[in-house]
Amino acid sequence: MVFEEALAWVDSTLQSQINERLTAPEKAILKAAWENQAYSAIADNLCLSLGHIKDIASRLWKCLSNLFKERVTKSNFRYFILERRSTLIHNMPGRGLSNNYLREYFKGTVLIVDKLIDKLDFLTSNLNQQRYKVHSATDGDLALTTVCNNPPDIILLEVNVPKINGHQLCSTLKANPETSDIPIIFFSSSNQVADKLKAFQVGGADYITKPCQTEEVVARIQTQLTIKQQKYQLQQTIAQQQQTTEMLQQSRAFLTSIFNSSRDGMAAMETVRDAVTGEIEDFRYLLVNPIFTKLLGTKRADFTNKSGQKQLLNCLIPGLFAKLVQVVETGVTMEQVFCWESDAQKLWYKLIAIKLGDGCSVTVRVVDES
Repeated sequence: MVFEEALAWVDSTLQSQINERLTAPEKAILKAAWENQAYSAIADNLCLSLGHIKDIASRLWKCLSNLFKERVTKSNFRYFILERRSTLIHNMPGRGLSNNYLREYFKGTVLIVDKLIDKLDFLTSNLNQQRYKVHSATDGDLALTTVCNNPPDIILLEVNVPKINGHQLCSTLKANPETSDIPIIFFSSSNQVADKLKAFQVGGADYITKPCQTEEVVARIQTQLTIKQQKYQLQQTIAQQQQTTEMLQQSRAFLTSIFNSSRDGMAAMETVRDAVTGEIEDFRYLLVNPIFTKLLGTKRADFTNKSGQKQLLNCLIPGLFAKLVQVVETGVTMEQVFCWESDAQKLWYKLIAIKLGDGCSVTVRVVDES
């Protein structure tokens, strides 16, 4: 155990038992006690008097002694923590530690289902030392109740357990959407291929043959937890992408509605450049709204994704193509009033062109009617 773990445990215990947190000076005092350093160093670092630090330390050791029902001092603090290392691991949940700390301390929650109590105790002890939080059950009914009330991250399941055997229990859990994602590792003294196949057929993620070494069990548990975490992260990524896609579709539909219902003529164009020189040869329309196409007396299909617009632009305003090229190249917005006659009607319009990526947006609105 390192000091940071001990500090987190003390801090969380204080919070859960008396609703207090360690202050910066108190954390420094505990670190000095852990590393057998003098209080004078704390006073210098925090720019506080040595007497003040000693007063804080006195109150802190008294508080911890009352909390743990045992005398805790600067000289025995590290020994006190290390002596209780296994007890701390076993009893952390019962001491009301915060969920954040438990998630950081424990690698995962394991439910062991085995009818042999001595095997349960042995595995529990070894997995606790590897920083796994362990629950146990001696029969299938108890295991099912435990999973429903407090779902573990992974289940280590003996095939031959009373009441509900391992295969039946696995099938039941896999049929329930709430528990179907929990990986189940079978372990059994049988090394028969048929038994292994049966375990995988009912939904088992892995199979360990007894007698098994703790290192093997830990490695297989960690592998399944890693796979589970990766699967969860993939599901989260997919869900986020779907949400983003839906938002983009909604935004696009909203903007399209505004674009098409606008009383101004609107268009978005991108450049068509010479492959060798990079000079702008033409524009290609990406979007045009009904008002813009009506102005030019052309169908929308004649615009979208088609080049060859240079002549049409110059018909709208002489030299307009060159002016739009300037907008793209310089980024300077262009505004110009022009007159357009159609259907024996003469109207004055204002054209505004703004650089948009490697292209521009064009807005045309009526400013006067003669």
